[in-house]
Amino acid sequence: MIRSRRQSRLRAGLTLLEVLISLAIFLGALTALSQLIGIGSRAAVQAQLRTHAILKCESMLSEVLAGAQPMEAVTQASFEDDENWKWSLNVEPGAYDNMLMLTVTVLYMGPSESVSTSYQLTRQVRDPAMLLDAANTVESATEMTLEEQL
Repeated sequence: MIRSRRQSRLRAGLTLLEVLISLAIFLGALTALSQLIGIGSRAAVQAQLRTHAILKCESMLSEVLAGAQPMEAVTQASFEDDENWKWSLNVEPGAYDNMLMLTVTVLYMGPSESVSTSYQLTRQVRDPAMLLDAANTVESATEMTLEEQL
């Protein structure tokens, strides 16, 4: 009986080995969580940059279509509000007659490779020169009919 009491008294706490093992498991889990936090924050920055690139690309294409920017090829031009953002416009003949294929590319080069993104948007539009030719043809035909009427 004396031995069983002594053994139960000696076994009441944790041994140093158990404490060290639990500490190692805790530190391993903490390291894994910190890596996940780093990966998550990088993914959040990339998502924010990608969204910003999409908005800038759509904005630049709208400016070109509205006539605020000329419908001519542009290479690596800077945005007025931020010098880190660059845009390019490529104008090619479209798949059909009297069509043009506009490709706007937006690029952001940050301080490191992990902080960079690009986005490209392509759209087919009618050739404005053909629309002007058609308008001039209608205008000259209208002038002829007015002269004939006089």
